[in-house]
Amino acid sequence: MKKNVASSFLILLFSIILAACGTAEQSKEGNGSSSSQVQNETAYYVGMADTHTIEVKIDDQPVSFEFTDDFSEILNEFEENDKVNISYLTNDKGQKELTEIEKVQ
Repeated sequence: MKKNVASSFLILLFSIILAACGTAEQSKEGNGSSSSQVQNETAYYVGMADTHTIEVKIDDQPVSFEFTDDFSEILNEFEENDKVNISYLTNDKGQKELTEIEKVQ
């Protein structure tokens, strides 16, 4: 009798563990697909928020974008209120990562 109870408990425990693993994997796949799409916006450049973040205004709302060192020299050419076209990705943490920026002529 004790063996039957122990076996039933172990089967239940392994079922729960396997179900949890499947759910986590599906959740990761769902987040990755939406964040890999490049989005484009037209905005007004506000300035550097810190050494790796810029701020722009989109529809009069401030929005921050993370950037890599590749953009450091390009960003020095912009002045406050310059109209810019921005391309970006949203990572799994919800941060917007700059992929391209150019001044609108």
